[in-house]
Amino acid sequence: MLEQFKNKGDGTTEDLLKSILDSAFNGIMAFNAIRDENGKIIDFEWIFTNDVAERIVGLSTDKLHGARLLEIMPGNKDTGLFAKYVKVVETGNFKAFEQYYPGEKINKWFKISAVKLRDGFTVTFQDITDLKEAMLDLQIKEKKYQQLFDESIDAIFLVDRDFTFVEVNPSLEQLSGFRKDELIYMKIEQLFTHQDSYRYFRKLLLDSGQIEEFETKLTHQTGSTKFCLINSVALTRSKTEEKAFIGVIRDITKRKQAEKELIIAEKLSMTGKIARTIAHEVRNPLTNITLALEQLKDEIPKEIEDAELYFNIIQRNTDRVSKLITDLLNSSKPKELELKETPLDQIIKNTLKLIEDRLRLQNMQLEERYIESLPTVLIDQDQLKIALLNLFINAIEAMKPEQGVLTIETKHSDNWAIISVRDNGRGLTQDQMNKLYEPFFTDRKEGTGLGLLTVQNIINSHKGNIEVGSEFGIGTQFTIRLPIQ
Repeated sequence: MLEQFKNKGDGTTEDLLKSILDSAFNGIMAFNAIRDENGKIIDFEWIFTNDVAERIVGLSTDKLHGARLLEIMPGNKDTGLFAKYVKVVETGNFKAFEQYYPGEKINKWFKISAVKLRDGFTVTFQDITDLKEAMLDLQIKEKKYQQLFDESIDAIFLVDRDFTFVEVNPSLEQLSGFRKDELIYMKIEQLFTHQDSYRYFRKLLLDSGQIEEFETKLTHQTGSTKFCLINSVALTRSKTEEKAFIGVIRDITKRKQAEKELIIAEKLSMTGKIARTIAHEVRNPLTNITLALEQLKDEIPKEIEDAELYFNIIQRNTDRVSKLITDLLNSSKPKELELKETPLDQIIKNTLKLIEDRLRLQNMQLEERYIESLPTVLIDQDQLKIALLNLFINAIEAMKPEQGVLTIETKHSDNWAIISVRDNGRGLTQDQMNKLYEPFFTDRKEGTGLGLLTVQNIINSHKGNIEVGSEFGIGTQFTIRLPIQ
């Protein structure tokens, strides 16, 4: 490589060039080809090595110059480097690549550039081991994070500044019922059951850049709702870059249901205690009143005006109090069930026959939507009829004559058989919703306020659950879920 300067007889120029090459950050070596009698390249001879290359190879220039490449560094052949250098010399094409070199205990990554020089080549190489290890470490971390993202039980999402999904994990697909390719064209707003809740969520996140334990309801593609907790933070890489948001959604439906069932169980237990206390304290006096009334009837002369009227009033009211006590005891007492595998459609249709006259008299419509092949369910037919009849009658009494539409629908989701009873009546206020299953709460003149408590008790005895949704002035829907064995 320095021969052209030597020919000028200018030692100063040669020293200057060597000084420049030695001060380079990269290793530089030059070789001449060694050929056999047929002209085939069988090795290369060292003709130049700078200081960086000496340190990498671990040998001085004196030992390298005139030496053969494959004798000093046989790893060049094993790693394929020798073949690449031969190709550079034979084709004259420049070659740049990255190569791990384990030979001669060097064990480093290099970025290598080789270019033809007369009947040989010059090679420049840079130690990129630290960079490669950092990249490998980054890849490992990215793989771990991707694995955490993909395998997380909680749903994870990334949305842009418009709250459109950019990335979602499989758990969000499962939570929402939508595929990934569908979600990335959707806004997170479309999953919120209530738009007021979404607007509040969006405002909090935009104002503070983060939100913790935001509780809301999200709607599945099938229309079912889930209670969820959302944690989200804003991501901004630079001051000029627009925000994105990453978040985690935890499905707490089962936890909410467990809490609800615990509250129901506590209410039923308390109601049962109250009922037993009332029964004990009231029935004895009622019995005494009834006995005294019978005796009084025998002693009061028949000619006394209005006596029979007052006797009837007393008897009617004692009977009513007695019935209230019996209903209260029955509504709070766990049901002893006689379970049989029964098609739900059959039970529903049989119960509907009991209200046909009511619907006909009030000129109301009945819409029935049953899915095919709904699995049979272990139920107590008589008890479930009582529960359904209560719901049907409540729905009819909530609707206006000539305008009412009672809709009965069955579905099958996971391990649940679902019955929905929907009316287009007056609906319920939030205050009424909160008191719905409380004993003696009713807005009907002739009601006792124990019907829905009885329904709830029956459904819970079947290890099922009941939910209610209502819009005031629009209507009410009760949804019963019964486990499929």
